Amino acid sequence: MTIVPSGDPAPRKRTRWVMTLGIVIILLLAGGLGGWYLLTHDLSPSGPRAGSDGPTFYQVLASLNDSIRNTPGGPWSLVSVTGVASPLPFSPNVDGYFRLNITVNACQHELDGLTLWNGSLPRFTGTYGSGTAPFWQLAYYSNSSQEVLVATSVSGVPHVYAPMSITNNCSYAWTTFRSNPSSWVNQILANSTLPVDSSVAAEVAWGNSDRSWIQQNAPLAEVFALGPGMFTATGDVYGGNWEVYFMGCGVAGVAGIRPVYAAGVSRTGEWGGALNGTRNCVTLNSTGPAIDRGINEFFFSPPTAVSGAATAWIDVPYQIGVTALNGSFYGYYDGWGVANWMTKWSVTNSSGRPLPLGSPGCDSWVPAVSNCIADTSGWYAVVLSATGEWINSYGIQPNGTVGWAEPVTALVSHQQLELVVPSSWSLAGDTLTVASTVSACDVTGSITF
Repeated sequence: MTIVPSGDPAPRKRTRWVMTLGIVIILLLAGGLGGWYLLTHDLSPSGPRAGSDGPTFYQVLASLNDSIRNTPGGPWSLVSVTGVASPLPFSPNVDGYFRLNITVNACQHELDGLTLWNGSLPRFTGTYGSGTAPFWQLAYYSNSSQEVLVATSVSGVPHVYAPMSITNNCSYAWTTFRSNPSSWVNQILANSTLPVDSSVAAEVAWGNSDRSWIQQNAPLAEVFALGPGMFTATGDVYGGNWEVYFMGCGVAGVAGIRPVYAAGVSRTGEWGGALNGTRNCVTLNSTGPAIDRGINEFFFSPPTAVSGAATAWIDVPYQIGVTALNGSFYGYYDGWGVANWMTKWSVTNSSGRPLPLGSPGCDSWVPAVSNCIADTSGWYAVVLSATGEWINSYGIQPNGTVGWAEPVTALVSHQQLELVVPSSWSLAGDTLTVASTVSACDVTGSITF
């Protein structure tokens, strides 16, 4: 593998990964990505036979072929494959995209279901090395229509979404793909030949990786990747070669300095080497490089209210800024690792007494916040994208706990927090406050109505 540095807006940097065999060039990168170290040992597979949970890449491809072939706008070329096997709920967009300050973590208008852009990916109950995953996302491109076609497999159930333009924001995360999409056509399917199945790639990767180090740093999500990179912890994988990542950022309950391990396998199933490093999942208040220490602060815009017969919706847009511990302001960033589970929310009256919390009165993925009906016993909150798409709900959940409908989603700039209350309530003089549930990072913000 060769790592070629490519610039990103400060203070983060990203890496661009190009797979080659027999050679590894290591660069130490400052700020956010930590250090990378070459692993030269060669381990032989050992231990019990891998346990499956979900399909392999070949099985997903077979289940989607007919639907893809019959979708208008083609012919369609497979350009991107991502499989995720995480022992805990996982959302890669918590780790951010190659391009910061461009929010694309909600695409329900185009992709009205569970994708890499929205929702929490299902838990994996199998074992590393099986090459199976409960979630797969494949992307196809058509030169003739200049469209992208996204297809998923969730717990073995395939789904093909309607094609969308290459200029759509949901495709913006693929930086190099969007700039030159034709260059990615025929890389995965080359000369009518596919790369080895993920089961082979996983067996080779797991058999040659530092398994004890990976297990000691659990929980880690195993991510299989072919094609252009999307998220800041992954990179571009050329030539139909596999990259198998083990990463902590984006896993529910994981914050701080976390490992990233990347294992390369050629399209023909040969071992290509590994990189072992660390990454800062979120701006911290103590550990980590100085550039990664700071405070994550919500800056709320003036609220607007709409009141119906029984329900009032108070819309509060926000940006998330990063402030250094010395008080200097870094700026606003869409993706800096703030996840919903890292935050707790409260509404207090002018005397400082908390208002009662209620249960969310709408299902996940509702088409509009007007479908969210007030709970007469208290308030609850809904996180919306900048264009009003449902992302998550906060309140008393069906199991009686206070928390979120989706275990892990990103909280980023340009989203909106929608307070849903009975229309008889007046929030004048009341204060909405967000605080951190994680000792390693500070999340703050408040607004008085």
